[in-house]
Amino acid sequence: MSVLEQSPGVVATFLAPLPTAPAPPQTSASDHASRTPMNNVSNADEAPSAFDFNTQPKILIVDDENGPRQSLRMVLKEEFNVRLATGVDDAMAQLAEETVDLIITDIRMPHKTGMDLLREVRERYTDIEIIILTGYGELDTAMKAIEYGAFAYLEKPFDYDKMMEKVHACMEKRCQDQNRKALESLAMEANRFETLGRLMSGTMHDLGTPLSVLSTHIEILVANPTPESLEKRLSTMESQVQHCTELVRSTMNFLRHSPDEQTPFDINSAVQVCMEVAHPLLTRQAIKVRMELSPDISICIGDFVLVRQALLNLIYNACQAMESQQQPRELHIQTGTEDDCLVLTIEDTGPGIPQKNKERIFHTLYSTKGKKGTGLGLSVVKNVMQQHGGKVLLEQEEGRGARFKLIFPARR
Repeated sequence: MSVLEQSPGVVATFLAPLPTAPAPPQTSASDHASRTPMNNVSNADEAPSAFDFNTQPKILIVDDENGPRQSLRMVLKEEFNVRLATGVDDAMAQLAEETVDLIITDIRMPHKTGMDLLREVRERYTDIEIIILTGYGELDTAMKAIEYGAFAYLEKPFDYDKMMEKVHACMEKRCQDQNRKALESLAMEANRFETLGRLMSGTMHDLGTPLSVLSTHIEILVANPTPESLEKRLSTMESQVQHCTELVRSTMNFLRHSPDEQTPFDINSAVQVCMEVAHPLLTRQAIKVRMELSPDISICIGDFVLVRQALLNLIYNACQAMESQQQPRELHIQTGTEDDCLVLTIEDTGPGIPQKNKERIFHTLYSTKGKKGTGLGLSVVKNVMQQHGGKVLLEQEEGRGARFKLIFPARR
């Protein structure tokens, strides 16, 4: 016979006698039903809600006891796509097949605990939110879970209103995070097209010289096709054609990018490549470049193309900052190490960043250049450094130009 136990304001719990023979935790029929597509469920209690199943946020409930699993499922199933797991290994196996938005897990379970699940999820699925359920006397462990990245913890037996409040707040945070990441991704892609335009402009400028030489020699040969000068002029023309080919090949290689490709690269080489790309602009603005590249720095591991993109953004920003001033126009680039970290510093002699803008310059779409700026450059730099486990700092002294410092973590 089933017994109903309920306190005011607390979710109801149904207790039923079970066989006394010991048995390992097993997935219940209700658990299996929760993993079955809704259109295949015949149980009336598992019928689809009014919401579109395919668009409902997914929640995974992890508990070795069937009663608490089913209580939570009943509370959440009207708004969310609820899945059930009997333990940590079961949860990780389900996540390998299909990820979720939120995990609600008991902290005390046999073999592996909710803390073990939290650690494993944080290592493999950094964007999944986690709510910890804890019993009396486990608050210290719950607080450690918050330090490790859990969204919140609730004491058992949980209050219905508090549970829904935490779940909704968690989903709101996840939605905001996803919108932010989508905006950052769009900003990165838009910034790549912006760089492409600058690169093509520089390539067209560089192609002008060999094409002018070719045109001159062709005109001379047409006007005076003497056998004596033919061989020499053809040799010169051939070298200029090869020069054009190298320029085009270099541009195409620059544009190639394999997303998420993590490879070893030399930061000094990245600086030199970027300086070659920015050379036409630096020459046009008569900017004096001083480079101090340490030969003893360690090799980086990461996405070379993204790091190069970040460097170009800082170089172009420096050029734009010095565009309207007369002298001095200087760009200082330095590489070295600080506290076992690789550090790249880019400093200009422009007017610097106004104090009121220092906290906002890394925000996506924020620009200090008015209509001339896109607000993408520095936000992309920040995003790229975060992807590499590093950071970007703005350091400048009163009356001096901007100095940006890129700090890459020590290679382990």
